Amino acid sequence: MSKSTFFSSLFFFLILLIAGCTNPPTDSGGETDREESQEEETEAAFSHTSNNEVAYASMINVHEEVIGHVRFYENENDVFLEADFKEGIPAGFHGFHIHENGICEANASEGPFSTAGGHYNPDETFHGNHVGDMISLYGTEEESAYLFTKVDRFTPDQLIEEEVAIIVHSDPDNFANIPERYQSEESDSPGPDKDTLQTGDAGHRISCGVVEPISQEQKS
Repeated sequence: MSKSTFFSSLFFFLILLIAGCTNPPTDSGGETDREESQEEETEAAFSHTSNNEVAYASMINVHEEVIGHVRFYENENDVFLEADFKEGIPAGFHGFHIHENGICEANASEGPFSTAGGHYNPDETFHGNHVGDMISLYGTEEESAYLFTKVDRFTPDQLIEEEVAIIVHSDPDNFANIPERYQSEESDSPGPDKDTLQTGDAGHRISCGVVEPISQEQKS
């Protein structure tokens, strides 16, 4: 190979290398644009609904101390839910549900907040499809938690009328997602047992709050 041919080939290779470094794949940019668009839509939706708070629940722990709030906002055909805990939520995921009775007794005889009853389930379905089933709440290492989500299984007015409560559980919720290859110790058949189908094995109750209507004074 002649010296001129070598340098020509080297120059062509460098041009290709530079072009590859300076032109990232278009898919990556598209994904970033989609993520930014979704964030903007969420921020816009929350900004639009922040003045439309309809209901709230002051969340207490087993010592009857207020550790956070859950708020419900109207948004056309959906409901925005905001849960904000400054303390009291251990690190990790926790079952987070609406329960059928708006009674939060920390010293209830059958265990803290047992008087809130079972999951809010007017359709009498299995866990994972209860009207009161919601996505899990995540506690940070500082034992705080924040959740903002959209739901369409209920309206704030419905929760107020039915006099329900919000419960945070000690353990993660498996949403009764137990494959049939697993055999329960409490059942003759594989898959989820009766308790799992009712509660998702989310453990005991660490926080409770009764859903109440927001007053005009609270809105202002």
